[in-house]
Amino acid sequence: MQEIGILGAGLIGASWASFFAAQGLNVRIYDVNEEVKQQALGVAENNLQRLVKLELLSEEAKAVGLQNLQLVDSMQELLTDVEYVQESVIEDYEIKADVYRQFEQSAPETAILASSSSGLLMTRMQSVLQHPGRALIAHPFNPPHLIPLVELVPGEQTAPETVERVRDFFQQLGKYPVILNKEVPGHIANRLAAAIWRESLALLDEGVASVEDIDAALCQGPGLRWALMGQHLIYELGGGEGGYEKFFDTIGASFEAYWEDMQTWTRIPESAKEKAVAGTQKYLEQQGRAERAAWRDEKLARIQQILKEE
Repeated sequence: MQEIGILGAGLIGASWASFFAAQGLNVRIYDVNEEVKQQALGVAENNLQRLVKLELLSEEAKAVGLQNLQLVDSMQELLTDVEYVQESVIEDYEIKADVYRQFEQSAPETAILASSSSGLLMTRMQSVLQHPGRALIAHPFNPPHLIPLVELVPGEQTAPETVERVRDFFQQLGKYPVILNKEVPGHIANRLAAAIWRESLALLDEGVASVEDIDAALCQGPGLRWALMGQHLIYELGGGEGGYEKFFDTIGASFEAYWEDMQTWTRIPESAKEKAVAGTQKYLEQQGRAERAAWRDEKLARIQQILKEE
């Protein structure tokens, strides 16, 4: 698939455009908001330059990527001869339904429609399509042009060959696709993040530790291991010679005490929100948000370079 359409050009859409352009693909960008569309081109161009600076892209590949980025003025222009569309419009079923109907009117029958949605269900979104088998969720982790994860979530009517085709497509582009066997709100990564975020807020709200120390406990401890392996394998190794089963039988019981003591609220208390917002401002006193994001991107690039080593 060489002809890529970016439908919705906000933060995620622009990052997707950067990723596909960096791979040498032809990328067309469309958004109903002209200002957002114009900004997306600048963001994508800056991202390509950053990839060169981070030594993740050559100057030659950047030049090709810049040439391959194109703004278009209509859905029809976006979809003419397109092979793959990455949809990143507002998280609203009605808005997506309208967009999906327009997609089907103009896109070739063989074109794939992939949604970046982090919380909506493909089964409901694809219900408005006459050919729902070619639609699925391809949810990235932000920023898509730097983080390899993409979660593939088929709906009830998604064809198995569509999932296989998109998986192979992303693998060839250097992404790390994971496939969900069933739909759940938030998919995998955001559900795991949601559990950690809730406990981080609870620890802050209950006065256990400061924002800085809670974050440090995460990134200076388990976060380092998470860059290499997931929780199941971590605890397999944590069980020593007895492996995961020994971990369950020895250390596992202590986790039950943790779970009994943890908060299970499904709405964020206002007090937790206020403390979190106030606490994170200290991060920005010495380094602004843009500078912190640039620092993040540089470290992400270095981590990926290390992980690619044998």
